[in-house]
Amino acid sequence: MTISYVFPNTSEIPQRGGLDERWKLAESVGCSFVEVPADLIKKGSEVTATGQGLCTFLTKESIATLYKTIKNPSGKIPYILHTEPSLSRTDNFGIKSQAPLRWNDPVWVEKFVRMILDLSDFLGNTPAKIEIHPGDRRNSFADIVRSVKTIQTGFVDTFGILPEILLENRTGQFISEGTAIFKFWEYVMRHNPEIEDSFGIVLDIQQLSTVTRQNFLPSFHQIPPACLKGFHIHRLHRPPKIDDGIPWPEVFALISGIEHDVIINPEIHHNNQVARVIGFCKEMLTEEEHKM
Repeated sequence: MTISYVFPNTSEIPQRGGLDERWKLAESVGCSFVEVPADLIKKGSEVTATGQGLCTFLTKESIATLYKTIKNPSGKIPYILHTEPSLSRTDNFGIKSQAPLRWNDPVWVEKFVRMILDLSDFLGNTPAKIEIHPGDRRNSFADIVRSVKTIQTGFVDTFGILPEILLENRTGQFISEGTAIFKFWEYVMRHNPEIEDSFGIVLDIQQLSTVTRQNFLPSFHQIPPACLKGFHIHRLHRPPKIDDGIPWPEVFALISGIEHDVIINPEIHHNNQVARVIGFCKEMLTEEEHKM
């Protein structure tokens, strides 16, 4: 099992910036991937720049307007595309909007796939992995699986590659805690086991803690390790501590026992704290190794 680290989308990086500056930061702390946001139109300045409405899909023209031109002399930069999480957004006039994730709507899914294909083309490289989110209860397990396959088919047909798709648990969405993840993975294994190698869960530990509170460990231990392909490690987007209320020894005991490769994203807001989180993770994993 190999653990690879992802340089997160910190607040100091231009949010629609290119890959180069992210990669320099990633290399400086030993990360193997960079995270690139792929939200829909998400703030007033983007509305002004593109002429599009809040929470609408990016077009080729708006991608070229918002993202930096790529200068990538050192070769292909491995990145993870973090797609729309369905957050509340506010325009220049204080009007709030929220983009629903409509995996139950094939037309919406087609537009979603078109956007991330166009973005990948603009970045000059296809993503190694793509993170998606469950959305609300209008979606079903079948809708998620069907959409995952639609995304992968789009990349195979367009670029000849099959990206790994990772579903992130999200507070307030219909897959957010251990029971739902267990039932969802049970559905995948029963109906679509062929996607097991190219699909899985990226588990945000903080979000799981927010949803489950004192029931964190029972919920956490319901999740099949086979589905866990990645982890977001942070404490309210700050560096975790051993006594911060999340049972980190149990979390890293499970991570250390996973047999397949996983990624860890230290989902921190500030560049200068990323190395600290990676150090925390490595220390916890070393402690687990010494127990074996």
